[in-house]
Amino acid sequence: MTVAAVDLMLGKAAEHYNAGRREPAAVLCGDILVARPDHIPALHLASVIAFSADRTAEGIALLGRVFGLDPDYVPALVTLGDALAVKGERDGALAAFQRAVTLRPRDAGLHVKLGTALVDLMRFADAASAYRRAIELDPNLVRARFNLAIALAAAGRPAEAEEAYRALIAHNPAYPRAWRNLGHLLMEQRRSDDATAAYRQALAFDPDDPGVHGMLGAALHQQARLNDALVHYGRAVELVPNDMAALKQFGRALHEAGRTADAAGIYRGVTTIDPTDVTIHNNLSACLCDLGRFDEAAAACERALALDPDYAKAHVNRGVILERKNDIEAAIGAYRRAIAADPNDADGYANLAVALHETGTIEEALAASQRAVALAPEHPLIRSNLATILFSKGEIDQALEVSHRAVALAAEHPLVRFNHSHLLLICGDLQNGFLDYRWRRRCTTLFSSMQDFSAPEWQGEQFIDRTLLLFSEQGIGDVLQFVRYLPMVAARGGTIVLHVQATLVPLLQQLPGITAIPRGAALPPFDLQLPLMDLPYVFGTTIESIPSDVPYLRADPAKVETWRRAFHNVAALKVGIVWAGSPTHKDDRYRSLAADAVLPRLVMPGVQLYSLQKEPRPADVPVLASLGSDVIDLAPGLGDFADTAAAVAALDLVIAVDTSVAHLAGAMGHPVWVLLPYARDWRWLRDREDSPWYPGLRLFRQEKPQAWDGVLTRVAAELGYLASVHAT
Repeated sequence: MTVAAVDLMLGKAAEHYNAGRREPAAVLCGDILVARPDHIPALHLASVIAFSADRTAEGIALLGRVFGLDPDYVPALVTLGDALAVKGERDGALAAFQRAVTLRPRDAGLHVKLGTALVDLMRFADAASAYRRAIELDPNLVRARFNLAIALAAAGRPAEAEEAYRALIAHNPAYPRAWRNLGHLLMEQRRSDDATAAYRQALAFDPDDPGVHGMLGAALHQQARLNDALVHYGRAVELVPNDMAALKQFGRALHEAGRTADAAGIYRGVTTIDPTDVTIHNNLSACLCDLGRFDEAAAACERALALDPDYAKAHVNRGVILERKNDIEAAIGAYRRAIAADPNDADGYANLAVALHETGTIEEALAASQRAVALAPEHPLIRSNLATILFSKGEIDQALEVSHRAVALAAEHPLVRFNHSHLLLICGDLQNGFLDYRWRRRCTTLFSSMQDFSAPEWQGEQFIDRTLLLFSEQGIGDVLQFVRYLPMVAARGGTIVLHVQATLVPLLQQLPGITAIPRGAALPPFDLQLPLMDLPYVFGTTIESIPSDVPYLRADPAKVETWRRAFHNVAALKVGIVWAGSPTHKDDRYRSLAADAVLPRLVMPGVQLYSLQKEPRPADVPVLASLGSDVIDLAPGLGDFADTAAAVAALDLVIAVDTSVAHLAGAMGHPVWVLLPYARDWRWLRDREDSPWYPGLRLFRQEKPQAWDGVLTRVAAELGYLASVHAT
């Protein structure tokens, strides 16, 4: 057989093999080897065919014959390297490729093979050098550029990896995998904005890549752009409906976005795919808890714990459910169980701290919170909770420092910013404080009853010939404090509709140019809307610019006269007293007192006490009865706040804990003494005995948490002095 004939047959064999026709290729190689048993190219191609057909022993034998004839035959070294790599013999594969590169140092493809062998051995820096050499030899090797970037990233050289990806993209922009991997690299560096741009480019070339949709969702999620994130999470799930990772991401984002029922639906679906996934049962439990379906939430939590009795996060979630059911002691037990299951669980310590804080166990709460921060120093909400506890202890400066760090870690976290606002406000930074206070609207768990109106939000502009809805979102005291802004609002426009608690309507209806409508009643059409408590922000309020002209609320003169006639025979100092606020207030345990702790200490010569307590608690009723005429109960005559205002106007002084009657008296410009717990409410600022919100109001502050005795001693002494002056 002539050389030309052999070359022709070998060419046809290679053509068959490259077209996927192994058998005719093998036959031709066999024919050549019958005629020429030592034909190295035919032996090599036959070995390649054998390896591709999983006839490994035959392939190795044929390669052995090749190396016996020519130990430096490079194509055979490459085949040997490939075969050894497939078998997992990575060191041998590397040796084969290194020998091949030594023999052909200018073969770019061999350097790529060498780089891949080095990657398999996790020698990423050496692999990068091999890929760089391949690119030097052939700049058009796109795969080498891609592999270089991967190797640099794996070697912990992200800046060089980014440079390599961008060089590849500049060379070949239509390479979606490069855009995708660049996005991953940027996400690892928490550069979610840049990652978002990279993922969008990847989708421009491959719009149905579910992985990229999922990662773009994660990048947007990291930026707190939840609605945008949900679009891409949803698309990822649409493309691969049973992708567990994508479903989990989608459910978590739905939950965070306040679409809790949708999140629960996703999680329920996942439990049917994999009923053994403890995390999903726990996530479902959290959603059901937020939906107020506590029994179902507890059942889902128990399923998680049945799968893993030491799953700390499920014990934490069980504690949250118990807290929501007002079983605080059991909740504390659940959090302690979480910590026992995982002593490094920061969430367990953080939730324990919050629960202990709620029971007034401040020192233990502080220790738990500090432990949580030590375990998760970069967790913004855990730091924010520590700031809140420090705030409660009165360590305001330290709390502010901790809170600033929390904001630096998560400038877009609603609860972190809302908590931060309290510290700014109590320190007198009203402009920044009221700016951050607006983040409360995104704290869906805390402010689930916040009304959501579709009309545009008023920004303080003129609104002549239009109607503005101002609405109450929180307590009665807040309304009484912030209606002071209504004359400033009225000066900028047309009609003002005030949407407030029904008990306030008769009092506020008297305000000029205002239509007061009770909650629950139908609203007239309106063009603009704003929560009342955002008025200080709109008007750029500072300490110096608080609108503090009082009175801005007045009692009905006829009702006042009725009360005065009722009191006309009383020569003593007439003092109204409120010792407790609403028991449903989250901080009620700190601000409210029992009647037997307050009233007997204020009964003294020259003073007639009048109870303005609208609904005395059961334990207070026998105390009032035992005091007889020393404390006259006005509650039967207090139908609404117009009645309370008239009673206040007929008295000489009001003494109240931090509740709505204190705000009412202050708004009326009436003398009022307020008994304050230690560092609880931002509106009373720090270290002051007066208030820029209410001229004439006096503050009697606790000197340390839960220390009411000193407050009551000072109040009694001051009241005795005032009574003696009144008598003269």
